[in-house]
Amino acid sequence: MTYQARFAGPALRQLDGLPKEAFDALVDRVVILLDEPWDATVMWPGNNPAFRETAFGAGLGFISFHADDTAEVIRIFRIVWAGLRGPRHPAGKLAAVLVGASW
Repeated sequence: MTYQARFAGPALRQLDGLPKEAFDALVDRVVILLDEPWDATVMWPGNNPAFRETAFGAGLGFISFHADDTAEVIRIFRIVWAGLRGPRHPAGKLAAVLVGASW
C-alpha cells in the first residue's frame, strides 16, 4: 500500500527557506513514509497512534504528521530543521519530486 503525502498550511510555510540538504533529506524520508507510514514514533501523549513524528537529515530535523489509513494519506503539519542554513531549495518543486503526492 502506498500513501499520498499532503502538507498542511504550517508545513508548507516551513518548507520555504529549508536548505537544500534539509529539503533533500526530507524528501527521502517522506518517500519512505509513503510505503511505511507507521515507521515513526507516536507523538506525546500517545493516546492517538495516528499522530506520529520522525527524524530526518541525520537527526537534525523532524516532521510531525497524521496517518489516515482509510484515505491512505499522511498529512504533514510540522517541519523542524535545527541544522545549519545553506542554499535554499525551491519548495514549489516538492510535488514533482514526490510522485503521486498532492495537497
